[in-house]
Amino acid sequence: MGWPQTPPLVLVGHSLGGPVVTSLALNPRSLAPDILGHAVLDVVEGSAVEALQSMHLHLSTRPAAFPSVESAIEWHVRSRTLRNALSARVSVPPLLVRDQEPTTTTPSSSSSGTPRPWHWRTDLAATQPFWEGWFAGLSRKFLSARGGKLLLLAGTDRLDTELTIGQMQGKYALQVFPDAGHFLHEDLPEKTAVSLVDFFRRNDRTAFVLPPKVSDLLRQRKV
Repeated sequence: MGWPQTPPLVLVGHSLGGPVVTSLALNPRSLAPDILGHAVLDVVEGSAVEALQSMHLHLSTRPAAFPSVESAIEWHVRSRTLRNALSARVSVPPLLVRDQEPTTTTPSSSSSGTPRPWHWRTDLAATQPFWEGWFAGLSRKFLSARGGKLLLLAGTDRLDTELTIGQMQGKYALQVFPDAGHFLHEDLPEKTAVSLVDFFRRNDRTAFVLPPKVSDLLRQRKV
């Protein structure tokens, strides 16, 4: 970024990004002590490991390709994958790439023969061997990492036992957005932004000003 020095940082990770920023906050290396804390959005170890059991079913039910970017946006909103159409128009296009030789729909489709040149940029099924490793030990790492900790969830049912105990002990801040889905930062971008800004301010040591010492005030004849 060309900064003369690294500014105070808050790391933010959603879903799979949660384990990434948690691992970095646990072993910050060259970034320390500039990490004020980290925020994890809608992923906890227990529910994530359970969800992996049905991941293949989820991948098999979503379209493999789309006739247009607009149709992909429409599918995301219609399927409630994203609940904010404006966010979908921003975030969905980068998920897709255009084929040089478009595929067609299956004969059983009502729009048989319609070219579908837009397919997913990332083959998630190919990452299956790494799925469980991504989330193993996430709750322990999250609670052990240095700095402030914020967990944003779409529902309290996502909390596992370890995080429930940690929350009762005040080891991290928890906020729940029941009106959002898994992509809570896209469904409710303003509320998410406010939560992150507040979290930064609570942990920003540069904003903390100590009162003057009494001895200094005496020398300045202010008391």
